[in-house]
Amino acid sequence: MKIQNTPHSKDSAKTTHATLIAIIVMLLCLIVVIATIELAKLSGFSFITDHRNVIVSIEFTVFVMTLVEVIGRTIVASFRRRGIEPVGQSIRTIIRGAVYIVLTVTIISTLLSNPALAISLGAVMGVIFGFATQNLISNVVSGMILAIVRPVQIGDEITVTGSTGNVKEIALIYTVLDTTGRLYYVPSIVMFTNVVMKNKKPEEIIP
Repeated sequence: MKIQNTPHSKDSAKTTHATLIAIIVMLLCLIVVIATIELAKLSGFSFITDHRNVIVSIEFTVFVMTLVEVIGRTIVASFRRRGIEPVGQSIRTIIRGAVYIVLTVTIISTLLSNPALAISLGAVMGVIFGFATQNLISNVVSGMILAIVRPVQIGDEITVTGSTGNVKEIALIYTVLDTTGRLYYVPSIVMFTNVVMKNKKPEEIIP
């Protein structure tokens, strides 16, 4: 009997291969960073000694970016298995943004050899980022909790804030309700803080 590979199994295999390659790249980067630091201590490698901070910053950047991609792929694959891949993709995007901001500040501090500058830049960027994304962060946190608890699923008929429809999509920051001729994008914070009425499916009704 011949067993055919399903698209899901093929995607899982591709994800596994990509993750293994990324892990190998991470290990190589880590080895190169350690080697660079050790070579900079030797007198015969003046170029590496003079440009150690720049070289290590480049190597560390590659390491961190690869690590973020590994974590992101793992998160997306986890949510894909649960049927809510868009939530995983949104979480991966947020992690990327946060890590890249911290990475930028760290590299600037390393190149300038000024820790005080890194602290100042980090504080300023943190305040700006916090004020600019406070509503987004509230939606993201609510969406993550809803993704874990899963009070509603795709196909459920629900009523929230007076709107009734079938759940068409569950993203990290909103839930899409399909009503007659209209689509409602309900923010996750609204789904989290309001009463949601869920109609039972026919098979769930006990006669």
